[in-house]
Amino acid sequence: MKLKCLLLAALACCVVSIPVAAQVVFDNTDGTFTANGNNVIGAATLALSNSQLVSVTGLSMLPSTAPAGSTVSFTTGTLATGSITAGSQATFNAGGTFTINYGNGVIFQGQFGTPTTWTNIGVAYSFVGTVNGTLFVPGFVPAEVMGATIQLTTIGASFSGNTIQDGPGGKTSFALPAGGLTPAPEPGTLTLLGTGLVGLGVFVRRLRGGATESK
Repeated sequence: MKLKCLLLAALACCVVSIPVAAQVVFDNTDGTFTANGNNVIGAATLALSNSQLVSVTGLSMLPSTAPAGSTVSFTTGTLATGSITAGSQATFNAGGTFTINYGNGVIFQGQFGTPTTWTNIGVAYSFVGTVNGTLFVPGFVPAEVMGATIQLTTIGASFSGNTIQDGPGGKTSFALPAGGLTPAPEPGTLTLLGTGLVGLGVFVRRLRGGATESK
């Protein structure tokens, strides 16, 4: 029993979680929407590109102001109903891709887990969906995220051909469920743990050998 407890204690040293805020939000602004596929049901998609990531809140280990070159981009699943460039609403199937770049690296990547909606509300367009993916924070084990929400509104803009420029005031708020992040073990820590486990194994064999000889 004591040996089992020692082993569990050694393993526990490698899975300490760092709590994050109740909500992690990535805010972005501007960018270009592109309607692909001529509004054909089952083929057309909506894409966002060159949208600037402005800030990150809820991840205390990162600067809240995003560094230069940080972006948000996505491509929806295929068009399910409606029209992207005309009409009051369009819906897209699950799938597609969603990526957030923080500086020179990807911090979040996934795809839409449920159908998404694109709504024309007069002088603005609204995009709403949920994303399943992976959060990549330097120095931490990648964290799986399910059901994160994305809400985007572009104000005072309209389609020119198949593109729309997201004017000032349009932004995306991407919220991650609350949870914890596990620090990635350093190579030296893994080596130390491995050496300790080997020593523990030798100790167990010696104990067993001594018990056999005493019989």
